[in-house]
Amino acid sequence: MDADRVAFRQRGGTEPMTTDPVSPGNNQPIELDGNVLDRLAEIICGDDSTPYYRTGRQITALFEAAGWRRVGDVDGGRREWVLQTLRRRRDPDGLRRLLLRLADPREYLDDDEARRHLVGDLNGILAFEGYQIRYTSGRPELVTQTPTMKRPAMQAPLELTASLATILQDPDFGHHLTARLNEAHICWQSGAHTAAVIMLESLLEGVLYDVAVAEHRGGQRPTDHLESLIDLAGEKQWVARDVIDYAHVLRNHRNLVHPKKQIKQHYSPDDDTVRIAWNVVVAALNDLEQLRK
Repeated sequence: MDADRVAFRQRGGTEPMTTDPVSPGNNQPIELDGNVLDRLAEIICGDDSTPYYRTGRQITALFEAAGWRRVGDVDGGRREWVLQTLRRRRDPDGLRRLLLRLADPREYLDDDEARRHLVGDLNGILAFEGYQIRYTSGRPELVTQTPTMKRPAMQAPLELTASLATILQDPDFGHHLTARLNEAHICWQSGAHTAAVIMLESLLEGVLYDVAVAEHRGGQRPTDHLESLIDLAGEKQWVARDVIDYAHVLRNHRNLVHPKKQIKQHYSPDDDTVRIAWNVVVAALNDLEQLRK
């Protein structure tokens, strides 16, 4: 099965996540290079080759929704007007608000596919400046990362719309697992791929165990054995079949915690490994939230 199928199994949405320690917060002003601004103008406008397209009136409405007052009507070519507006304003706080509004689901009430495509393009150019759009409780936030010349698919990981507080019975346990999820993301962004995969695997084990206990209706009490928990989630259809298949692959990474076994197997996780692991866990969490609701 194609890994990208998992990578884009959006369920209405990077979220049970609290504000990540690597995040500059939604009040942090930013600046973008002139060439990046030029590409941003293209993304704002869209064209016949993209699933999103904004008319002149819609472009003005976007700026106003982002708090840019008195921008006036689009005069002449759309892209050139947007680019000149961006260059004239040179307002770091206004630019931050524009990026967040551009990725806001409320701009795409009838076409979430267009939003996902746009955010993928947007994160592609923001990667050069060390930024990334991510989602917390259905709202976009701007987080920092190491600037890169690459624009891989992992720049737009599967959005986590679930809340661990909704999934788990014990609030303290939920707080603990949320911290693990945040730490896994920090490890990923810092290039600590092995640590990120191990953290994600342990998070999945903890969440599935809590859900299994909550759903227990008699008979033998569930164990915290990860393989058994994944099988149970598949049998009870708590999680989609394709996610279950990948979860078993993730489970096999348990040997990474033992250095000798990792060396013997000649296995070292990379960015793509973590991206797949992240998307497996996020897809499972999104499914489990629907179950608990």
